[in-house]
Amino acid sequence: MSLYFDIETSPLPEAELQAVMPKFEAPSNYKDEAKIKAVIEEKKKAWLEDAALDPITGRVLCVGLLLGGKFTILDNPEESQLLGEFWGRCVIPGRRLIGFNILLFDLPFLIRRSWKHNILPLGIRKGRYWNDDLVDLRELWQMGDRQAHGGLDLIAKHLGLGAKSGNGKDFAKLWATDKSKAIAYLENDLRLTAAIAQRMGIADYDETI
Repeated sequence: MSLYFDIETSPLPEAELQAVMPKFEAPSNYKDEAKIKAVIEEKKKAWLEDAALDPITGRVLCVGLLLGGKFTILDNPEESQLLGEFWGRCVIPGRRLIGFNILLFDLPFLIRRSWKHNILPLGIRKGRYWNDDLVDLRELWQMGDRQAHGGLDLIAKHLGLGAKSGNGKDFAKLWATDKSKAIAYLENDLRLTAAIAQRMGIADYDETI
């Protein structure tokens, strides 16, 4: 039976971010101190806003799973334990792992954070290639055309399957302020993913969405 998964990430603690934060500078032709300060602050703000998207400045906050129509979530505050549970529980020979943009984001992020914790993911790569059990719906949607656009929300709307209930960029803040709403957002994303897979004809024939 296929397993659908989706990761959510958050920025590292401020102390860890400070250690890897680059030095921000204003253009060399700026002379006004107030403008220089404003530009630097804007660059810093943009860098911090994207911190959760990079495995060097972000961490795995939780992983949503959908198996046989049942939604569960892995959310151990110890990232190393969360990662170990994901690899041990989810990567099983012969089981398809299905997700949206998992080959460009979710799996590389999971693997690089695993290396950080001295965890060696097995059964996910064949040398330089991905295992055949991995199905990325975004890659299928593109059909070899790397310029083909469309995120989960747009494709789900196009197919008449529903819509996302929020923005992934806000997930970490939502998790901290309204965990139940954050979990509902993640479950909705996974059920949209499963519905798209069913429409594309790659879901298990007896699968319950």
